[in-house]
Amino acid sequence: MRENFDKSINVLFRIEGYESNNPVDKGGYTKYGLASRYHTDIDFEKLTREKAVEIYRERYWKLLKCDELEYPIDMVLFVQGVHLGVGRARQYMEESSGLTDFFMKSLKHYCTRDEEQRRVFLYGWCNRLLKLWEAI
Repeated sequence: MRENFDKSINVLFRIEGYESNNPVDKGGYTKYGLASRYHTDIDFEKLTREKAVEIYRERYWKLLKCDELEYPIDMVLFVQGVHLGVGRARQYMEESSGLTDFFMKSLKHYCTRDEEQRRVFLYGWCNRLLKLWEAI
């Protein structure tokens, strides 16, 4: 639902929202959860939180048609769209029998990443899922 965007973006920024440039991160330099590798048109030096919110609304919330979904499906799909990519999140949601199944598919995805990615990021990825679960 449209009114859930503000709630969802606040959850996302509690989970994401930090600046990082870990050489193991395939997304490259990341600010407000937006990875430079996947958003080559963004001037990250000038990126503000307000602009990041606009980008999330257009490239994730609207693209995933979250306004048409009920809570908490809208929030979960949006946040995981950011983490997994829009296409993968949509696919997992379509294939899932419910939110628990969707979370398990997300967890399985994280656990099957390459060894170096898992070694460095698995704890954080799992923590994101737990925080999202707690938020709903």
